[in-house]
Amino acid sequence: MKMKVITATVATVLIFFGVQAQSEGIPNVVGTNHLLSSKILNEQREVQIYLPPDYQDSAKAYPVVYVLDGQRFFLHVVSLSQSFQQFQLTPEFIIVGINNSYPNRFRHFGEGKENFKGFLENELMPYVNENFRTKGENLLFGWEYGASFVFHMMMDQPTLFNAYLMASPFPIFDAIDGLDTSSNMGTQLYFAVSPDEYDVRHSTEKLNEKLTTQPIDGLSWKYFEFELEEHRSTGYPTLYHGLRDYFKYYQEFETNNLRKFINAGGMEYALNHAQERAKRYGFEPDLSLWSRFTIVRSAMRADDFYHFETLLHALDKDEFIKELLAQRDYAVSQIAAFYEKHNRFKETIELYDLLLKKYPDSERLLAKKRSAQSKL
Repeated sequence: MKMKVITATVATVLIFFGVQAQSEGIPNVVGTNHLLSSKILNEQREVQIYLPPDYQDSAKAYPVVYVLDGQRFFLHVVSLSQSFQQFQLTPEFIIVGINNSYPNRFRHFGEGKENFKGFLENELMPYVNENFRTKGENLLFGWEYGASFVFHMMMDQPTLFNAYLMASPFPIFDAIDGLDTSSNMGTQLYFAVSPDEYDVRHSTEKLNEKLTTQPIDGLSWKYFEFELEEHRSTGYPTLYHGLRDYFKYYQEFETNNLRKFINAGGMEYALNHAQERAKRYGFEPDLSLWSRFTIVRSAMRADDFYHFETLLHALDKDEFIKELLAQRDYAVSQIAAFYEKHNRFKETIELYDLLLKKYPDSERLLAKKRSAQSKL
């Protein structure tokens, strides 16, 4: 009889066992652990691998993000990937966390870096490519000594990874002198520092100056200075901003700041984003309705009527309003209110008339129309 009670229902179990049953819980498993026998390092290497949620139900191939010091940063990158997916900011990607124990990490990333390069290129990456559906698009992240290793890997094998991400790289000051500015590197580099990191900051400033004064063909790069961070925390925002920028064309175009939009190139900038997004990820090459609305909205938020009208006409105002009515009619109400704010009552009434055709019994819209008419 006791067994029947235990297996009857979850509710019955909770009634009989209360808090004790809840405290036992269920294991929260994130990814899988893999133990690789490395001939190059002459040791067993533990790596953690996280697959996108839809991996088993799809035939897609995925980019791979390799994370040095996986024991520290693996879960952070998993959390970022889940957040990115929720807001459709990046494609899904496989995450490989490479665990390192202290103090061995300093040897692997320092005097033993040539062997560790060999392990990464000739053992780990082939293992991942053979066992999982990868698309040949790889990114490498490291912090502190791990970032120094990333820098040396980029100098030695610039095209092995599509992007190199370095948080508080140290030591690289002397190695920067060996960076061949006459080469064609064909990759992307992100590096970051906290202003309070004395020796590290000297290195990143030196690298920033060298890349600024002696651009390297094929190398796209960004330098981040995180004012509120410290040496121990720079890895986290570097991963967020580096991954967001690398995959920046995945998100549909959106702008929230009129001045930044204009300075970046305005409509040409937006159209280029849409076309690049289509080329890289297979989306439609035209600006979405949401993208176009955020462009107009940026002028309304800036209270800039000149650019508001200019952008509306650039987007084919009548057709744009028609699409908004069909899909985002709240936006038409916002545009009407902006016209009214700037004493353009004729346009205001016209838009409320369009909304009233869709919602003829709306007292709110009728009141707004009458208010505008009284000011005409």
